[in-house]
Amino acid sequence: MTTEKFEYTYTVSEAKGEHGHTFPLLTANEYPWMNIQIVPTPEGQRDMILDVLRRRGGAVAQVPGRQDFVAIQAGGGTPEHPTIEITAQNYRQVSVILRECLKAGAEWWAKEHELVKP
Repeated sequence: MTTEKFEYTYTVSEAKGEHGHTFPLLTANEYPWMNIQIVPTPEGQRDMILDVLRRRGGAVAQVPGRQDFVAIQAGGGTPEHPTIEITAQNYRQVSVILRECLKAGAEWWAKEHELVKP
């Protein structure tokens, strides 16, 4: 495993949340095969949504100039690519690559998709 910058491509699907809502889900086609949830942030609710997401403790990726969504990690691994084992020896390296993949996913979504509708 390396920490060099990768070019990512993503497969887009629609996932269903635990409360029945649907949302766009990006799956990185390259290591670390991260699943990324696109979270709409409608005007007037953005600060509240960001506060809730930050209190959950996960990383939140934002794109300058886009206020309509943020991206969060929604798991990882695929049947072809199992979840990454995180150890005391690799946790820093894995953390860096997960943040890079998440940020790249948010940037890719912003470039490839119109405004997210709430």
